[in-house]
Amino acid sequence: MADKPSDVELLRAIGGGDVRAVGALYDRYAPTLLPLAIRIVRDRAEAEDVLHDAFVAVADRAGQYSEERGSVVAWLVTLVRNLAIDRTRRTTRRGALARDVLAHEPVKPADEPERLTADAQERAKIRRAIATLPEAQQRTLTVAFFEGLSYPEIAARENVPLGTIKSRAARALAALREALEHEGVVYEQLAAPESG
Repeated sequence: MADKPSDVELLRAIGGGDVRAVGALYDRYAPTLLPLAIRIVRDRAEAEDVLHDAFVAVADRAGQYSEERGSVVAWLVTLVRNLAIDRTRRTTRRGALARDVLAHEPVKPADEPERLTADAQERAKIRRAIATLPEAQQRTLTVAFFEGLSYPEIAARENVPLGTIKSRAARALAALREALEHEGVVYEQLAAPESG
């Protein structure tokens, strides 16, 4: 008897902070409790998580166990069952919520082949227009528009006076507008990025 402590003795030891007692109780009842959790959550990994959570709870609640209410194994079965049911409900609610959100999200219509072709042609025209600019102007526009740097940040990065960057950007925008018009692309709203 001294070699194999009773369930109640293990719970008392757990209540006293004995981590090995948690392991001994786990080893004793995991083979019984895991199939129960699997039947409820219907997924082995989820069931293993439930079992883990149950034994963490056992470590916290060992002092709450009362022999008058039933056996330790009955207490463990109830604990695992309740945790498994809670997990299933949470998963079901999350799934229902996700389905509800997806059901009410507007569906983006598929692009028509003609529109995709027109967009690709327009992008090609913009690339050609940018390619006509001097390299310094290309670099300034690319950094300003695609990296989102302000003119002072570009000046600091390139170690160039701020006035040089501003005039380079102004010339680049004017040249780009002209090149885009030549390509048949009109962008009235092509403007300089924030300078600050």
